[in-house]
Amino acid sequence: MIRFAYLCAKVASRLLPISKLQNLTDRLAHQCIMARYRSQGATIGDNCVIINTTLSSSSKGDKFFIGDNCTITGATLLGHDASPTLFLDELIVHEQSYLRGSRRSYRSPITIGNNVFIGWGSIVLPGVHIGDDCVIGAGSVVTRDIPAGHVAAGNPAKVIKPTQEYIEAYRRLLDEKPGNF
Repeated sequence: MIRFAYLCAKVASRLLPISKLQNLTDRLAHQCIMARYRSQGATIGDNCVIINTTLSSSSKGDKFFIGDNCTITGATLLGHDASPTLFLDELIVHEQSYLRGSRRSYRSPITIGNNVFIGWGSIVLPGVHIGDDCVIGAGSVVTRDIPAGHVAAGNPAKVIKPTQEYIEAYRRLLDEKPGNF
C-alpha cells in the first residue's frame, strides 16, 4: 500500500512541482525502503538513513537490530556465515546444495547502537555489536565489537580514536572551511 501511494505521489510531483508534494514523495520513498529492510529481518529505530545496503539472508532468517539516528551507506551486514559447511560434514542437511536449507550456517544477530554512522563499502560480520555514538570508516571490515563512543576503521576494523576527537576535528573544519559542507 505504501509503495502504491509512493508511486502515485511520484507521478503527481513530476506533474505539479510543489514542495509539499515532493516532501510527501520523499517520505513515502523512505518508508518503502525501510519496509524492505524490515522484511529482511531488520529492526530499525527512528530517524535512520539506510542507502544501498545489503542485508544477508538465509532460510532460517538473519537478524539485525539498528538503533535510532543511524546512517548506513552502501554497507553489507552479514548475519550468518556458511563457510563452516565446507569443513564440517554434520552441517550438510541435503547433498543437493540447491535445496532450501541444505546447509546449516553459523548465525548471530548484528546489533548497531544509536547515533552510528557506517561508511560506504563496510562489511559487518555475524554477532558484531557496534555501540552508541560510533563512526565506522568507509571500507572497514568489522569482525569484532566496537565500544560506544569510538571511531573505528580498517580491515579488520580497529578503534582509532574517541568519537569526541572526531567531532572536534570536524567542528574546526566547519569553522575554517564552511563552504566544504
